[in-house]
Amino acid sequence: MSGHGGRPTTGLAPPPGAAYHASAAADRRRTTLDIETLAAIGQNYATYARACDEKRYDLFERVFTPDASLHYRVAGHEFSCRGDTAPAAFAAFLERCYWTHHLIAPPMVEANAEGVFATARVTATHLQRRLEGTQSRWLLRGSYHDHFEHRGGHWRIVRRDCWCLDADGEFLTEGVQHFAALAWVAPDALG
Repeated sequence: MSGHGGRPTTGLAPPPGAAYHASAAADRRRTTLDIETLAAIGQNYATYARACDEKRYDLFERVFTPDASLHYRVAGHEFSCRGDTAPAAFAAFLERCYWTHHLIAPPMVEANAEGVFATARVTATHLQRRLEGTQSRWLLRGSYHDHFEHRGGHWRIVRRDCWCLDADGEFLTEGVQHFAALAWVAPDALG
């Protein structure tokens, strides 16, 4: 039988610090993320941006769990929905945009006893076309604060709090053209 460091056990007390090292190793296992997890969470944010910017609302099922609780506070506009209702909620909002661009910074990801938490900074541009043909630009800056769970082999968001308090321009709810699908490029051109 071998003990600490591969040395034979003697029946004596463990070497000084052995309990601390075992406890520290257990803490690292709980709070250290592997590269695959970090990459999957980063991909989650990229998928979210593509879903919004290409009006690919079917991709939200890769981003949110069906029971996810989503809360957005965006420059005076607030809305909440669940993961399974996100496609309809986002379509109702983004169909008023001719073009959008969500630029999301790499997330800061942390693991703790409760699970995985990530934050990412975002700059989102929304171009709208008024009925008479002029353009309106709404530029937002803010952050996503997301709780993730690993379900069915995938990391998905179970709770999101979005805070975009800084904005230039205004989001128009009336007097704008509606675009249910991409209007600025043929969808098959994007792959």
